[in-house]
Amino acid sequence: MEKSETFLRGLPFFSELDDAVATPMLKAGLERSHARGENIFLQNDAASRMFIVLSGWVKLFRQTPDGDEAVLALLSAGDMFGEAAIFGAAGYPFSATAAEDAKVFEIPGDTLRTLAKQNHDVMARVMDSMSRELRNLQMQNEHLALMSAPQRVGCLLLQFSAGLTGAGGGFTLPYDKSLAAARLGMKPETFSRALSQLKSVGVSVDGADVKIASFANLVDYCCAHCSALPGECPGSRSEHGEGTKHCDRTATCPGRRVIKITEK
Repeated sequence: MEKSETFLRGLPFFSELDDAVATPMLKAGLERSHARGENIFLQNDAASRMFIVLSGWVKLFRQTPDGDEAVLALLSAGDMFGEAAIFGAAGYPFSATAAEDAKVFEIPGDTLRTLAKQNHDVMARVMDSMSRELRNLQMQNEHLALMSAPQRVGCLLLQFSAGLTGAGGGFTLPYDKSLAAARLGMKPETFSRALSQLKSVGVSVDGADVKIASFANLVDYCCAHCSALPGECPGSRSEHGEGTKHCDRTATCPGRRVIKITEK
């Protein structure tokens, strides 16, 4: 727990939060591991806990009576979900399941509400997290309306490769292609065709391994169709190697998470 507490205290939600509030919240919390495919909670369950991802991937989704599934987000280390717990009688508006083996930190809703009454900064931080989620969903809707399938896949690849420097580079997809397709609201076959169409801008794929010959070319192909403002795009890079195109967009496009990927 000591390692996890250090990690949690470094997150925006806890950083600079009064220690008289942060410490009891962390002490009341519980670490729990979930195997791939295990449900964390289901839509309309009583919102009794708020969660923070410690490791792995968590899928948020809604399901129709016919069993069709809409993926709302894929979350990784540092991401929060289940903020509805702060409202007491609320139910979760979506389901959450472990997309890959995952470890989460659960904060009881009772603790959250008690501490929010003592320090209004807790509520402000919860609302800020929910606001970011709403902005991400709005950006996803914009991409659906304005970008082609290959452009949306290219945008996702730029997000995955955001930690790489240089003119181009390679990495391993952090989860299954079928899950990536669902994240973008595509059928798996549409996602595969879109990947193939990206060959013309220097993207090659071998199984889960992806190589991008030129980040600049992929940026040119995708980003003119996105209205993200400076500070809202995770696919850009803060460091630029020779041949890379400068982009002043940074940090929160839809579903963007700071992750460690396997560089090739």
